[in-house]
Amino acid sequence: MATITLRATKGSPLTNTEVDNNFTNLNNDKYESGDSVAVAALTATGNLTLSTAGAVTAAGSTQGGGTAITKTYNIIDSASANQGVVLPVGLLGKVVNVYNTSGATIKVYPASGEAIDGGSANAPVDVVTANGKEFVGTGTGTWRAVGSGGNNVQDFIVNGSASLLGSLTYGLDTISAAGSIQGDATDMTETINVITSASTAQGVKLPTAAAGLHIVVQNTTAADIVLYPNTSDKIDGGTANAGVALPANTTITVTCKDAVDWIRHRVLAVYNSSGTLIN
Repeated sequence: MATITLRATKGSPLTNTEVDNNFTNLNNDKYESGDSVAVAALTATGNLTLSTAGAVTAAGSTQGGGTAITKTYNIIDSASANQGVVLPVGLLGKVVNVYNTSGATIKVYPASGEAIDGGSANAPVDVVTANGKEFVGTGTGTWRAVGSGGNNVQDFIVNGSASLLGSLTYGLDTISAAGSIQGDATDMTETINVITSASTAQGVKLPTAAAGLHIVVQNTTAADIVLYPNTSDKIDGGTANAGVALPANTTITVTCKDAVDWIRHRVLAVYNSSGTLIN
């Protein structure tokens, strides 16, 4: 706050010097256009307009050749596949939004030596066309991508069609088989489950059945083990809670057709002479 000498406080007319000092102090302490402003709280009763670059062209094929972005909102309207833009230096609390309307997937790089989402220094993240990402500075030189292009979500539902423009990575767990009945078999919690330790007749157990669930089980051991459904569920329309054989060095995929029954996907179906399926 500027120091001001008031006539009412002084009790007599101000001198020329005191008047000049008042104006000098006001001039020194005022905010001007372009200044950085620090406030405890900010309330906008009308529109709040943040800096925007409405026509940014991505460039280059590396961090060094990417287009530097300098605004809070940056609309990338021109790009060839895998051309890029470069974020400003990361600071705690800094926010930068990148919207890609170019028709091509672009790369967003951190500034030199910095990282996004805990990745390697200088490594980019992709922003597909007709999408955007908000980047928040979590510290000096570190960014996290959130919002419409966030990288980590708990659950999501697609009610229409979806297009996958890159690779898809499933959850994978390395486990050991255990027990001798359904109740003490090892629970499986990921989409892909690799069994690396087992003794004969030990078991693993599927998660609770739900229509559409898809699980891959890889028995990489030399032991024949048992694959159990979860409590009250069944496999291939069999008896509730009954396990099925999972031979050594075998991979099996199962899918839930409803909220109770898992169905095995077989590469080869084997029947006995009576026409009964035996695998």
